[in-house]
Amino acid sequence: MLDAAAAAADLPPEHQAHHISPREPMKRAAIAPLPLRAAVVGAGLMGRWHAHALVRSGGSLRAIIDPRAERAHALAASYPGARVFPDLEALLAAERVDVVHICTPAETHVELAGLAITGGCHTLVEKPLAPSAAATAELLRLAAERQVLLCPVHQFLFQPGVLRLQREIHRITPLLHIDSVACSAGAEGLGEEARDRVAFDILPHPLSLLARLLPHPLDATDWQLLHPAAGELRVTGVAEGASLSLLLSMNGRPTCNLLRVIGGAGTAHLDLFHGFSVIESGAVSRTRKILKPITLSGRQLAGATHNLLRRALRREPAYPGLRELVRRFYGAARANRSAPVTPEEILTVTSTLDKLRALC
Repeated sequence: MLDAAAAAADLPPEHQAHHISPREPMKRAAIAPLPLRAAVVGAGLMGRWHAHALVRSGGSLRAIIDPRAERAHALAASYPGARVFPDLEALLAAERVDVVHICTPAETHVELAGLAITGGCHTLVEKPLAPSAAATAELLRLAAERQVLLCPVHQFLFQPGVLRLQREIHRITPLLHIDSVACSAGAEGLGEEARDRVAFDILPHPLSLLARLLPHPLDATDWQLLHPAAGELRVTGVAEGASLSLLLSMNGRPTCNLLRVIGGAGTAHLDLFHGFSVIESGAVSRTRKILKPITLSGRQLAGATHNLLRRALRREPAYPGLRELVRRFYGAARANRSAPVTPEEILTVTSTLDKLRALC
């Protein structure tokens, strides 16, 4: 990959930052880089949230692509200057953009990502990025060849609670058990096959967290899978002395998305719906045991309150972590750095998904 100086030299003049040599006196403030020009493919729920995130992360929404013109125009009305196109080919033929956000059904991801990458665009794709590890590896190869970034939307990795756990995980190590529980309403009203499909589409979220938290490759884990009913999965495994358990339920209520990381020196509790965490000390005493229900509940209440206030101030009503992922992705695109989710992490998640689908 080119370094930042070489990448800047290859950019068109309107995208090159003003260069000041070390000996040149600074006579004015440095010129701020122009916003990256972005397109959103898919004007549904996730397309709307991607548009919301990108304009707050240094992007300029130039195009909205959706075959349903009325839906695309409804989203474009909130973003002056955004043009509407019926498909990605029409956009790439008419206008140059720097970043493409793919927010369409999973079965369209490979074709659309391939078009965007071939068109020289950095590409951010809703999960799952591709239906198999082989298809994922081919997209990553194409992106490397074209010298653009490719990244799946694993936004949980960039929630404040998860980022805090990554910084402070040394407080609770060694890791002994990691439990994920997700009860989703995303398959309401769907048939049995569709409920299973939604459950597997959610699996990249907990798998991406394991790939980031565990010190060794996730795809080396020996997995077992229980499938008691449509839309109900329990995945278990052991990795380097730590037991792993992922429960996904399309029927369990109330809805939730929780992660618990138990270590020899403490336990972390993460609320992934809201994006915050509480880390308990592993110190043992009779007083701590008696007060634990009160202290843990109090810390969770304080954490939830602080998190809601922070999100309100940031105007981030939904999908915590998405804006931070988009911000880091745009920063990497500008500076010619690696994507915020590495190719190694992407491939270990998709290869693990292949193994789990084969067990179902």
